[in-house]
This record gives sequence, C-alpha cells and structure tokens, in this order.
Amino acid sequence: MTLWEAILMGIVAVLLVLVYLLNRRVSGLTGALGEFRARLGELEESFNNVLRELGFVSRSLSTALQSIEAEDALERLRRRRRRRYIAFYVVYEGDSPPQAEEVEKAIVRAVERLAGQLTVALARLQLVYYDHVRGAGIVRATNDTKYVVLAAMGLVRSIGGRRVLLVPVRTTGTIKRAKKALAVPRRLL
Repeated sequence: MTLWEAILMGIVAVLLVLVYLLNRRVSGLTGALGEFRARLGELEESFNNVLRELGFVSRSLSTALQSIEAEDALERLRRRRRRRYIAFYVVYEGDSPPQAEEVEKAIVRAVERLAGQLTVALARLQLVYYDHVRGAGIVRATNDTKYVVLAAMGLVRSIGGRRVLLVPVRTTGTIKRAKKALAVPRRLL
C-alpha cells in the first residue's frame, strides 16, 4: 500500500463518519419536523375554530348595527318636520307687480335648479302669503332646507319677463312673527 492509497483510505473513512453523523442529524430533524407539523395542525384547527366563532360574532354585530340604523332612520321619518317661514320683499321693475303664482313658481324653479327635485320635495315649499300691491310675501319651507331656499331666492332674477329681486327679510318659526317682520296687519291673512 502506497502513501497515496493510505491518505485516500483515510479521507474515505472520514467521509463515511461525516455521512453517518449527518444521517443521524437529519433523522433527528425529521422527528422534530414531524412534531412541528403535528403542533402546526393543532394550531391551525384552533385558529379555524376561533375564526368560525368570530364570524358568528361579526354577523351578529352586523345585524344589530343594521337594526339600530333602521330604527334611527324610522325615527327621523316619524319626527315631524319643523317649518320655517321666510318673509321677503319683491323688488320689481315696471308698473305691474308679479302675481302670487308666478312668484311661487319662480322660487320652486330656483330651488330645483340649485339643489334638484328631491330638495324641492323635501322643502315642501308653499307661498303662504303674498301682497302684490306691496310686493311682500311669506314662503314656507322645512327647517332642513331653509338655507337652500334662501340661496335660491337670491338666484331669482326675473319673473314673468320682468326683472326682479327677492329680498329675504327674516326667517321665523311662526307665520305671526313673519307677518310682524313685514308689518302686515293680522286681518290681512
């Protein structure tokens, strides 16, 4: 046996020992990996159970929230809408003042142009009082839409082909106070 053969045999022996040790390590890791997989399966099952329970809780909370929102919406619908009366003067050009129907239509058209048909319906606009001689009037709207109506009154520039301005004087909660703002005697309404 030569020197080279002896060195080669020694290297092969060392490699065999290393393969043996590596095999033992891998088999030990395989066992640990099996335990890890089993524990991971248990955790996954527990996690799925928790998710199922949370799904039930989430659906219950969602249903409760929808119920509360529905009750709030019904309460808003049941609540009587408060009315506001807007006293105004009509400043017009020419000899003949605009008629009551023309003034009411002009205000409704202006509100529709500004905020749409839905707002016109919600506002429940009505010309409650109009004195064409003095050019004074009172329009009724809801509390929610009074500012839209006031803004729309500022947009009215002509009625029946005549140039006009609608000048709001006061917004009140009663017709009586609106008449006082216009200084209308009580018997005229």
